[in-house]
Amino acid sequence: MRKFLLGATATAVAMASAVASAEENKWYLNAGLGYQFMSEESDLDDAPVIVLSIENKLSENWGVEGMLTYGTADSSSDNPDRDAEVIFGSLNMLRYYGEQNGLSPYAAVGIGQGALEFDGGLDQESYFTQLNAGGGFRYKLQDNLSLRTDARYFYATDTDANDVILSVGVSFAMGQKSSSSMMPAPAPALGPADGDADGVADTVDQCPGTPAGIAVDAKGCALDKDGDGVPNYRDKCPNTPAGRQVDKFGCKFVLKQTESIKLQVNFPSGSAVIPATQRAEVAKVAEFMKKFSGVRTVIEGHSDSTGAASFNKQLSQKRADAVRLMLINEFGIAANRLSAIGYGEERPIADNNTAAGRLANRRVVAVMEAEVAN
Repeated sequence: MRKFLLGATATAVAMASAVASAEENKWYLNAGLGYQFMSEESDLDDAPVIVLSIENKLSENWGVEGMLTYGTADSSSDNPDRDAEVIFGSLNMLRYYGEQNGLSPYAAVGIGQGALEFDGGLDQESYFTQLNAGGGFRYKLQDNLSLRTDARYFYATDTDANDVILSVGVSFAMGQKSSSSMMPAPAPALGPADGDADGVADTVDQCPGTPAGIAVDAKGCALDKDGDGVPNYRDKCPNTPAGRQVDKFGCKFVLKQTESIKLQVNFPSGSAVIPATQRAEVAKVAEFMKKFSGVRTVIEGHSDSTGAASFNKQLSQKRADAVRLMLINEFGIAANRLSAIGYGEERPIADNNTAAGRLANRRVVAVMEAEVAN
């Protein structure tokens, strides 16, 4: 049995080294404890085992492994002559599936030899060829130390001794480097200074200090696909329509409080006709509403105290309606974003006993209601 143990180990390590000699040469030494579930045909009880392997990572996705398992098992029929040492040696191919949050899954297939040495004597020694398949996980604890779990199914091609081994242990990255990696790095070529390493020389870089790894234009400034002033790497709302005001994350600006705009539309006494000279004042409201596309507006009409209160109420409503219709018909504001209400002489802002005061009271005010969502 000892000759088999040494021979299987040497063969597995030699084969792994031959396959990996020209590759990445990242080596792992794996050691663990497990439990072997024996087939009924072996006449052996399930038993704990020691699992050792030497693993070489050939590339990001592939590796090879020389693995050895050793344990002792009692006879299922309570025959002390059938108690046995159980050993498997195999060479396996590993398929890695990347690393996420320190966890690296892998799958494995391989071929090797198994041996049983019964306590009845050397003449009771038995050898058989086995295929194996399974996989496991490696969880990184430190740069060179990981936990490793493994599950393998062993299929004997020339007997009915088919077994399962589950194990957990540690994996030590030995950190061996290939000879090529031991060569000194060539000195970097001298060139124009580039303080933020964005590929644009400092002499022409108009946006120094760009964060590392950010795509930039020829001027060294971070790319801004939708032209909203917020670079792509910080823009949480790409493809913003042109001209829309956005917040620092490139998303539609949301008003945080109610805003109001006083329209300097001076109506002649007793009239609801908007003078042509006042059109620019209405345009201010239209421009604001187009910039903030979610804003709704209440147009409030007011009058002075000249005449009957009921007449002034109707007159102020007509003035508010006139401004609302101008916003809809001449400036293209959606009707469902506008409402109008007349307050008559109920809310004066100046003294109605003076001409100037009465003029100030004949006014229209637009009240902007705050948005509640992007």
